[in-house]
Amino acid sequence: MGMNKEVIKAKEKMRRNDENDIKSGPIGDEEIPLMEHLTELRRRLIVVLIPFGILILVVFPFSNISLRFLFTNLFYEDMPIFVYSPMEWISVRLLFSFLCALSVTIPLLLYEIFAFMRPGLYPSERKFFLMVVIPSLCLYGVGAFFAYFFVLPLVFSYLIAYSGEIAKVALSAKRIFSTILYTAVGFGLIFQIPLIMTLAVKMKLVTYSWLKEKRLIIYGLIIGIAFFVIADPTGISMLMAGVSIAMFELGLLITKYIGHWHR
Repeated sequence: MGMNKEVIKAKEKMRRNDENDIKSGPIGDEEIPLMEHLTELRRRLIVVLIPFGILILVVFPFSNISLRFLFTNLFYEDMPIFVYSPMEWISVRLLFSFLCALSVTIPLLLYEIFAFMRPGLYPSERKFFLMVVIPSLCLYGVGAFFAYFFVLPLVFSYLIAYSGEIAKVALSAKRIFSTILYTAVGFGLIFQIPLIMTLAVKMKLVTYSWLKEKRLIIYGLIIGIAFFVIADPTGISMLMAGVSIAMFELGLLITKYIGHWHR
């Protein structure tokens, strides 16, 4: 009987929240001509693209020094970096400048997207957007930091020591930079796992009990993807699998806490 009362109260609370959203409604809940939407979208894109282009031009002259620091910080010894085509170093510098500009302008891009969508969003939807985007960016940054300062030095030190017994190691600038990018993006996404699990439980898409019951199946999927889908000879995929499982366990702890909090 007590359980039925709790369910009724929860449904009533959800109904009241929906009514409040409907009453408050989106800020700009009115018909606007398509051309006005397109004009505003173009204006907001220009606001992002201008600083993005300026940052590329500012970063590029300093990309030689930045890339030298980026590479040498990964190795315990002074390892020379080689290029194997005339355009390889220029392409690496351009890609590095592009990524630096993108990293700086992503908050501005997200703000402009939110500002463009905001008039048509309910208050709860605006709050949800902010609650998801900010933690997601922070977790992505932590994952990229972890990859660069902990994973990559460990991997490269092992590979160089192992290869050095057989042949002299020649490091390609393009391949090293591609490995850095691949690893940073991969771990940035992996660190989103606890947030995704928390959101899924909060939105009642899954429950803590269901996630716990499917733990071994999820472990199998993670290991299968790491070994057969994104397998690489450097061993980074195996480290990704281990960190993914650790992030899943962290997500389980968080969702368990959420379940106890709502009781």
